[in-house]
Amino acid sequence: MPAVNPKSQQVPYGPKQLPWNDQVPEGAVVSKPSNDPKEVYVSVPPKDVCGNFPQINYSQFEIPPTGLSDEEREIALASFKEFIETQHSHFAGFQGNQDQNYADRFPYLMDMHANNIGDPFSSGRYTLNSKFCERAVLDYFAALWNNNWPHTAATDQKDSSSRYWGYVLTMGFTEGNIYGLFNARDYLKGRTILEDQKTNAQIDAYTRRGRETRGQHFSYKAPIQTEDTSENAYTPVLFYSEDVHYSIQKASHLLELPTFQKIGQNKYPGQCPITNDGSWPEMVPSHDFDKDNPQSGSVKIEELTKLVHYFVDKGYPVVVVANIGTTWKGAYDDVPAINAMFEKLGEKYPWLWERKVVYGKDEKGNPLIDIRRGFWLHVDGALGAAYLPFVEMAHNRNLLNEKGPMFDFRNPAVMSVGCSMHKWLGGPWPSGIFMTRSGYQLLPPDAASSFLGTPDTTLGGSRSAFSPMILWDYFSRMSYEDNMNKAVETENVSAYLETELFKFESELKAKFGSEVDLWIARSRLSLTVRFRLVNETLNYKWSLDTDRLWVPFNEKERQLRSYSHIFIMHSVGKARIDAFMADLRENCKTDWHVAFPKIDYSAVPPGPNPEFQME
Repeated sequence: MPAVNPKSQQVPYGPKQLPWNDQVPEGAVVSKPSNDPKEVYVSVPPKDVCGNFPQINYSQFEIPPTGLSDEEREIALASFKEFIETQHSHFAGFQGNQDQNYADRFPYLMDMHANNIGDPFSSGRYTLNSKFCERAVLDYFAALWNNNWPHTAATDQKDSSSRYWGYVLTMGFTEGNIYGLFNARDYLKGRTILEDQKTNAQIDAYTRRGRETRGQHFSYKAPIQTEDTSENAYTPVLFYSEDVHYSIQKASHLLELPTFQKIGQNKYPGQCPITNDGSWPEMVPSHDFDKDNPQSGSVKIEELTKLVHYFVDKGYPVVVVANIGTTWKGAYDDVPAINAMFEKLGEKYPWLWERKVVYGKDEKGNPLIDIRRGFWLHVDGALGAAYLPFVEMAHNRNLLNEKGPMFDFRNPAVMSVGCSMHKWLGGPWPSGIFMTRSGYQLLPPDAASSFLGTPDTTLGGSRSAFSPMILWDYFSRMSYEDNMNKAVETENVSAYLETELFKFESELKAKFGSEVDLWIARSRLSLTVRFRLVNETLNYKWSLDTDRLWVPFNEKERQLRSYSHIFIMHSVGKARIDAFMADLRENCKTDWHVAFPKIDYSAVPPGPNPEFQME
């Protein structure tokens, strides 16, 4: 028997599929692959997708230690181009506007590193930035969301604390949600940042040890518990609905900001005011997921009020997250009703709107006091906050019969709002806007100013200078009138899709019988229409989002359903809807379950959100 060549057992890697070890140069200390990546990673398209779709050969994209030749690189990029353009031509299932036209306008920015590091309103010493454009974009949104603008931090400006502060995000609005809840947590904990100068003795102690030291010192200062202070006064409690974006739950864990369920289970078991047995649900209930309820997906205000009242009565400050355009149903929470809830609670608990936070005394013996609220209302408008203002304009012009809830700073309770750039507006990568008011902003340590020339007020520090340019370019080309017409168009296409699906359902009932039920549903003014899960090939071709949900019919009956949905962005017009409907009809020629497959629900675990809540 011939001897086995050890090299023949090495993992093939790269376009030439040469053994990995043969491609590692002398002196390189690197690990080798344990398995062939082609056998480990999911194929593109997935194996259960049928049809003539571009096939990705993963070995063409593997990067061996030798790199790729020009020819190999061109082959890989051509393959990627065919794949991405094919998927782009059918994309319909997620809230990402694919209508882009920026490549010709900003090619020069691809060959430099521009960075909007630090505060948007301080240009700083990193001069390759677009902060002047960022300020113009922020002013635009401040006007759109009825905030006070322009921003100013001037001490002689009497209303400076009510002026807006915000920035253009480098991530999508997940960054805005994390930053908003981070600010809310420290604000309600009563934290502040104080500055003092190091004494000569402190400086001498450092320099004698051969260490450099700055003359300034910054530290978080916690409030003092007085006789009148509730034991819960600086323990904020988080409330969010069943339809909240997953980034809120991520932020809760990241920031160790406890939810009402966590505190309720630990300290008040069996006392929940909205359940028959007193058990604490994970989230505030939303209106049921059914086609007869236009409020489907929005938070139930009565239940939210009972929960918030319970914790406020025990002295807890509260953080409430409202959704304007939920991820799955595209629903809008009734922010004015939440505002009214806080105003009503404020009559019995005045500290909600004005509470004194005491930190002690300064060097001269004067009391260190801050006046703050006892709540924070954050509006996650990743989708809807850029859309609803133009819907309201169209409604006021009698172009639309309805308008969404007033979600912005016209509600006195609202303390932070934001949106994503890449959703209804459209952008080539994730970004967005976060906005609050200067009076609610917690300024960070200013140490960065000494070398950056700008305070480090944002979450990430370094930020994209490209994103403000995309937003500036968009709004410079799109007037209020243009955006209003765009809102009317997307609203009409959403209604068109809903109508076409119901028409198709009637066709299927006439052909296959009354058992046909496509579970078609659309929340009020939503840009998404949801329907029974389609087969994997259709999901792949049209990039449809899917989810599994328990749907309650009454207090005793529920059904586990799997759904697909289409999001109507400006890039998804009637022609794309017609093409999708043609695919459905083609799949349903002989059996409607070809397009809408039967599923063995006993083998499929339910999705985690929303959970069925027995009331």
